[in-house]
Amino acid sequence: MDTVAITGGTGHLGSELVRLLKPTHQVRILTRRPGTDPEVEWVQGDLATGQGVPETVADAHTLVHAATWSPTAQRGFAHPVDFWRSPPDVDVDGTSRLLEAAAAAKVQHFLYVSIVGVDRPTMPYLRLKHTAEELVSVADVPWSIARATLFHWLLDRMLGRAMRLPVLPLPGALPVQPVDARDFAEYLTECIRNGAGGRREDYGGPEVLSLREAVRTWQSARGRTRRVFNVAAPKRLRRIAADMTCPGGRRGKTTWDEWLHAHPGD
Repeated sequence: MDTVAITGGTGHLGSELVRLLKPTHQVRILTRRPGTDPEVEWVQGDLATGQGVPETVADAHTLVHAATWSPTAQRGFAHPVDFWRSPPDVDVDGTSRLLEAAAAAKVQHFLYVSIVGVDRPTMPYLRLKHTAEELVSVADVPWSIARATLFHWLLDRMLGRAMRLPVLPLPGALPVQPVDARDFAEYLTECIRNGAGGRREDYGGPEVLSLREAVRTWQSARGRTRRVFNVAAPKRLRRIAADMTCPGGRRGKTTWDEWLHAHPGD
């Protein structure tokens, strides 16, 4: 079986991808904390330092770079500092290290996981993802870039944090297109089967909702209520939100409501 090496293989998306690949591929994961699954080859390392990178790519047919570092996503909310800077250790420096090692190891397909809308980045984290895409696109290795919209699990985390406020001001008209990580993982397996193909079709959830609709659905599913009042969104913010949807792209099958009811503890 061909070896597929994965960064970010223990995260929400990566774990789904590993589950799908194990029956047909030898799966190797670069991680700081190796797991115990005997069907997986674990490489202890760190993208931020380069530890374990050569061992991860050695003899691999495909390398899926799904690792990323977004402090906002980890917290579930943004700090003011997030609008000024974001750590480049994983998303830029780590990507550069992986590309260099992949070229040396003659990896046949470098598949980079990115975000819909990074063509017009507005936050430092998105600018890093865009820079990483540029590095991939000029690298001496066959490549693909697959972008996804906002994951269900992240929207759930963000709303859970936001609902701790006594009152929630909400630009309710903004569009969102949340997508299931499992659906996107299935799309990535398709990209792996097809081989390097440059920019892949953007991938989003099955429905484009208003933020107001998304919050109402979340409150109903979670049994949580907070006073929410609508605020007008500036034109620039509306453009940013629209850029992060892909109504004309590939769509998953799991709706926001379905995901919430299937993940009551998330």
